[in-house]
Amino acid sequence: MLGMYDIAYRGFNGICGTRGFYGFHGGGIMGLILLLVVAVVIYKMYKSRSFIGPNPLDELKMKYVNGELTEEEYLRKKEVLKKK
Repeated sequence: MLGMYDIAYRGFNGICGTRGFYGFHGGGIMGLILLLVVAVVIYKMYKSRSFIGPNPLDELKMKYVNGELTEEEYLRKKEVLKKK
């Protein structure tokens, strides 16, 4: 009987063929878990868009809403940003 360490480390080699569990060469369950973790991190980054940085139009809106800009300043700067 295989122990949990053997299954996680060797990925059922010999049981599920020479390619390991789900085709990960020797990675087995650990390779599958790593792939899942990477996918979740990429998804979370995409949803939060933290890797892109703040959107200039959103920053401009916040300044207008907070009263830091007048309506004329807001509209002028918005048009400038849209042209870029």
